[in-house]
Amino acid sequence: MPHFPLIGRISAREYSALIFGFIFITFETLLRVVIFFLPKPIILWFYDHSRLLFHHFAGQPKSKKSKSKSKEQIISEKILKAQDFEELCGIHGYTHEEHVVLTKDGYLLGLHRLPSKKGQRKSNPGTTTGKPVVYLHHGLLMNSEVWVCLTDAERSLAFVLVEAGEHRHRYFDTFLV
Repeated sequence: MPHFPLIGRISAREYSALIFGFIFITFETLLRVVIFFLPKPIILWFYDHSRLLFHHFAGQPKSKKSKSKSKEQIISEKILKAQDFEELCGIHGYTHEEHVVLTKDGYLLGLHRLPSKKGQRKSNPGTTTGKPVVYLHHGLLMNSEVWVCLTDAERSLAFVLVEAGEHRHRYFDTFLV
């Protein structure tokens, strides 16, 4: 009788797990293809209803029917709906500048700059302030929004550095990549 190395080495239980794994991967691939072609309103409908189901089964209050929302809940909803870096900074009262820089190796790098403290407007965007620069770089597969997407501005490193520039008699421009 011929010898099949794979057949004799695993049990029936392992075969069933292997077959189930392949079926699961096939189902996941099919689901990804279907979701790719769905229109955005349908995806948002499923997103909203899955959140309602989660809150129902988790015993948490439903966000749409809650009578009074805390300040943190209101800010977190604004952050969730923010379209870009500008809106995230605006939620906390900061202005930003956006620059595109060409690196030595020919890469176009997008930079966000926080040139002034909360509520202050800088008169000439893009001009130097004479302050030392603090450069913050995000992690792999992230963007600069990670530095400003917290519900409390006092916990955001970028905002803390901008505010600390005045208090410690050191002046910082914060560049975020």
